[in-house]
Amino acid sequence: MDGSKEVSNALTQVLQRVNGVKSSLQTFITKLDSGGVLWPDVSENFTTLSGQLSNLHKVLTKEETPELQNLVLLPLMTVGHDATLEQLTAGRIPCLPPDSIPNYLRTKLDPDIEKYEQDINAEVNSMPDQVIQQQICDLNNLSMEMSNMIKGVRDSWMDATPHTRTHEGDTKELLKLMGALETGKSLRTTNRRNTSTR
Repeated sequence: MDGSKEVSNALTQVLQRVNGVKSSLQTFITKLDSGGVLWPDVSENFTTLSGQLSNLHKVLTKEETPELQNLVLLPLMTVGHDATLEQLTAGRIPCLPPDSIPNYLRTKLDPDIEKYEQDINAEVNSMPDQVIQQQICDLNNLSMEMSNMIKGVRDSWMDATPHTRTHEGDTKELLKLMGALETGKSLRTTNRRNTSTR
């Protein structure tokens, strides 16, 4: 009897924390939907949510509620439309099909994604430091050239008077600039290796 009272008290605490997270998320989503959200507001909301989730984690893992650690909770699967689930999720999840359950219960990355990430990390770790430094230098040089080219086009565009600027000239400059951004066309090369120009 005493154990069930402890579980009930622990569940009450968890429910309070979850409701706090839910209300913060709803407030944040409302702000996002209304538009005009500034970065400091977004950062503040994420800080609030992070703190609330941290408190929820502390409640779930503290040793005073070992009964919760022995409980197993499984999601209630629905094949068709579930009005209760839709109401609980504010219309965001109308049903919970069985094939989506593994994604919700997954604690690791999808095996294909995990293998891809491991392959990328292995490739990066196997590269010599000299090649990495060369690629960084090449990327910095390319960025500087693109920046200078954009500044040059902007300056020439700003210096031109409306009478001397023609639509045809603007189009040519625009195409030249877009070619430089997309393919590196018209950029000067400076001692660049074949592997780094891809």
